[in-house]
Amino acid sequence: MNDTVVEFCKDSGIEFTRSRAYKKKDQAWVEQKNGAIVRRLVGYGRLSGHKALATLNELYAVSRLHINFFQPSFKLKSKRREGTKVIKKYHPPMTPCDRVLASPKIDDATKEKLRQHRDSLDPVQLLHDIRSIQQRIAELSSRNDVSANKPVPDVNDFLNDLSTA
Repeated sequence: MNDTVVEFCKDSGIEFTRSRAYKKKDQAWVEQKNGAIVRRLVGYGRLSGHKALATLNELYAVSRLHINFFQPSFKLKSKRREGTKVIKKYHPPMTPCDRVLASPKIDDATKEKLRQHRDSLDPVQLLHDIRSIQQRIAELSSRNDVSANKPVPDVNDFLNDLSTA
């Protein structure tokens, strides 16, 4: 967390907490999404600068559409324990968009806008856009790699420096 996020939470009336009370494993859920979505898309390379930020924002915008409209996921329906065995039941896999469309709490006008937006998207084009942006991120990551820009020290200079160290 940084000061900007904390100030935003205060200004917006959002209660700022690190986790739920007595739920110390909450952070694991955040890290799970970080690994499942962010690290798969971006990788582990070090990125810095405004160009990298703009490229990441572009990637997130495109991947958000692909994930929310075309990537089905399982949601847990129930979980029960029989002795040491845990039995889990899941809802059928659905995209987040389909879950919203199936919800009775969402009004019909919003559902219609969502359907129109989904129908206007091309999943193949989204994947192509994601791949091209990932290529640009890989190039930015390799340029920012400190070890790639660092000159290889001369062995004689290293040995001479040892005597004065």
